[in-house]
Amino acid sequence: MDADFNLRYNFEQHLENSNEDPPENDLEILESLFAEEMTVEEVTEVVLQDACASVSTRDAEREMQQTFSREREENFCAPQLKRFKIVSDEELQELKERRHSLSTLKATKWGVKTFQEWSLETYGEMLDFNNIDPEELANKLGKFYAEATPKPDQKRSEKMKEQALEYHKNSFKSIRSALNRHIQNLGRDFDIVRDRQFKTCNSILDGKLKKNVQEGLARPTKHKEIIPEADLERISAYLYESLNPVSLRFRIWFILSMQFVSRGLEFHEQLKLNSLVFSSDENGCEYVTLSHATKEKNWQGGIDSTENSREIRMYSVPSAGDKCPVKSLQLYMSKIQHDATSLFNRCLKPALKDPNEHEFWYTNIPLKHYQFTRFMAEISKNAKCTKTYTAHCLRATAIQGMSDAGFEIRHIMHMSGHKNEASVRSYSRDCSTAQKKSMSDALCSIMNPALKVHNAQPNRSDVPFATASNFNVPSLSSHSVLPSRIQPSADLQIESSVSMQCSQFQSSGFMANSTFNNCTFNFKP
Repeated sequence: MDADFNLRYNFEQHLENSNEDPPENDLEILESLFAEEMTVEEVTEVVLQDACASVSTRDAEREMQQTFSREREENFCAPQLKRFKIVSDEELQELKERRHSLSTLKATKWGVKTFQEWSLETYGEMLDFNNIDPEELANKLGKFYAEATPKPDQKRSEKMKEQALEYHKNSFKSIRSALNRHIQNLGRDFDIVRDRQFKTCNSILDGKLKKNVQEGLARPTKHKEIIPEADLERISAYLYESLNPVSLRFRIWFILSMQFVSRGLEFHEQLKLNSLVFSSDENGCEYVTLSHATKEKNWQGGIDSTENSREIRMYSVPSAGDKCPVKSLQLYMSKIQHDATSLFNRCLKPALKDPNEHEFWYTNIPLKHYQFTRFMAEISKNAKCTKTYTAHCLRATAIQGMSDAGFEIRHIMHMSGHKNEASVRSYSRDCSTAQKKSMSDALCSIMNPALKVHNAQPNRSDVPFATASNFNVPSLSSHSVLPSRIQPSADLQIESSVSMQCSQFQSSGFMANSTFNNCTFNFKP
């Protein structure tokens, strides 16, 4: 009994000196711990760890403080590398600015500059956004919306004439959004777009835009052009007719732009050699996908962004031969120096002169951002296209092509990354040249019943989008758009050409770009 009493007394004395609450443990547990020749301090630590795992938050916090104190003592005796990095004020400011993309920052700067130039010309001084009263700002914004005009430009005036004297609707909206971002960045607690006190000035802007439409001063919004089939054939011929460092790099850039439905500038600059993963699906078909998310206009990341969980696959097409996209990518990557990290790099000068004499064609020096902006223009020029296209035209062409092929909007949104259907339809709401001519001929026939206009219906060869035949890819026209679980009976004979009519881009009414859910169709002979 004396031994047990002394053991408990020594243990409680140690707890009292360490200002810890004595845990309710059985004496046999303490005896077993001391039987292992553990010191009083070691026994206390074991018991406290067990207690903090099951008792109140106060005890857990006390144990955590004890752990931090012990770590500080150990670090004082033996200095180690710190876990957390130290950032400067400049780095903090840079992180704050990173919440907006570079293009957004430029648009904000332009909008604020335009407004300040008007304020300086009208009032003789620049506006102080830090201290101006919201009511006063609303009055000045209304006056600005009514008086704002673009800078005089001779070429612009010759091309647009009177329309050059007025801002486009999107320009006004861009300036208003830029001013709103600038105000919010300054910490001001009001919104010039949605707040009630700015309703009057926004009404002035709305009235001005409607007046421009009535007077013929408004210009239609020009969307990115869809590359017609004839120019797509020229581009394909140029990219595959010869194998050299320049054309191969253009080919991979073009393939990735179409297959991943990218904008062609931000996307390619972020790609590294380890960004592309070669894999196979459950059927043994080889494909390439991305190993990480990429920053895009409609997906910037950040706290409020949704998870970008879409997986885009670029499948191999063995029947396409040298035009197989995966095979071309493997060839391209084999020509890059081993110490390179980026996917798109500068060409080796000796390899430009004699490619067959060099194993590697590309250095380890990545391309600059401005060099990507020239790619599509150079491809258009070298392929002798009818006009010069931009990188965004490839994205528009890919979306239009999928829409014409009969894919559902939700599937197209998966590929393009759009968040709503309206954004997707803005790419495919225009008609092709063949469609416009066909509809014009049909209207001419309606006005003159006796006149039969030739070729009132567009041929499939006139459809201006990238078909599978452009790249020797097996066509989808032999497959029915009906779900695989629905098999037509003997009483209902549906030819494949009829079932794929929507993929021929010949309908512009009920069937065009339509999505059907839980619908029943009755076909009568």
